[in-house]
Amino acid sequence: MSIMTKDLPKVLFVDDQAEVLDDLRVIVAEVCDPYTATNAEEGLKIFENDGPFTIVASDQILPGINGAEFLAKVSRRDPYCSTMLVTGHADYHDAMRAVNDGHVFRLLDKPYAEQDLIDAIQAGARQRQLLESEQVLLQETLVGAVNALTDTLATVKPLFFGRAQRVKRLAGEIARYLNFAHVWQVETAAVFSQMASITLPEEEAENVFLRKRLRPQIVELVKKFPEVIDHLLGHIPRLEEVRKIIDCLMGNPLPYQNKATEEVYQAYRIIDAALEYDYLEVGGHDSEVILGTLKGGEKQFDKDVIEAMSKLLHKSKTRYLVNEVPFEELRVGMRLAEDLSLETAMLVAPKGTDITKHFLQVLHNYDSCYDRTPFPKLIKVFVAEKVTS
Repeated sequence: MSIMTKDLPKVLFVDDQAEVLDDLRVIVAEVCDPYTATNAEEGLKIFENDGPFTIVASDQILPGINGAEFLAKVSRRDPYCSTMLVTGHADYHDAMRAVNDGHVFRLLDKPYAEQDLIDAIQAGARQRQLLESEQVLLQETLVGAVNALTDTLATVKPLFFGRAQRVKRLAGEIARYLNFAHVWQVETAAVFSQMASITLPEEEAENVFLRKRLRPQIVELVKKFPEVIDHLLGHIPRLEEVRKIIDCLMGNPLPYQNKATEEVYQAYRIIDAALEYDYLEVGGHDSEVILGTLKGGEKQFDKDVIEAMSKLLHKSKTRYLVNEVPFEELRVGMRLAEDLSLETAMLVAPKGTDITKHFLQVLHNYDSCYDRTPFPKLIKVFVAEKVTS
């Protein structure tokens, strides 16, 4: 649904005085498409059902939760929405706290000055447009960088590339299902969490991947993974939250907790569950067994995350048919239905690895190094087929 109607921004006003809302509709009729609510609960319902909104403006004094708390909920659901808090002198300190916490774009005095209100709406519309443009640029840049790094990982450590690819996909789907505000952070952290594998000796990579017993020297190497990740991300701007998520995955909890760190922990919990799912799936377990283990195993996982994972897996409208194809007929979009190894028994990619353009090139590079193909005559693959309801 568009946030603009007849080129006017959609604005939600929340105030417990109906006559104030009636006046607002008249004042802003030519500069926005107004929606109104008389309390925070009603406002959230309208926000969810009729959004997205360019701007949400709320009086500070509301029945139930106050305006600042309401706008904080709005910001968590849509970080690009311009939020405005309407205040009187008595609640000024609470309003300033909301601004300092980052949940409010602008303060408005009550009673409204008509031109100030119109100016604020126009500024709020520009602010949303600016934030969305910056986010698009950031995401395009990061997606390109992450894809390039994933391709590098595919070449150097195809085992971990497969895991990064699968965990990114599953964690991203869970984050979207849970309406997580920054899905790109989850997906980026999922990929970067596997990047430290490039430091592993080739003969030890599979042992780490399968969580086998490791030699003491390798244990020490694995302990240094956080330093490797920090070095890789340290010079990339605006990845601070991604670094924090990976720190949590590496067993280094954040030193304090507030609303911002709760988002980091939520992202961590999503990726942590997706990583465990992948490990168990690579081990040959089917999805029902894995879900049962995640729900009732010794390690505790976030219940909401596991519930979301379960629903996503059960409602998937894509099913995969198993085919056997010769190496020459592998195509982008297929997914390995078995571990792929060379004749030397070296594991190239585990079951579940998606065949991308770059990964297919890696396989052809392997093939070109031998007089005859080092791969099995027939390779089992999953081929996606949409289920029509």
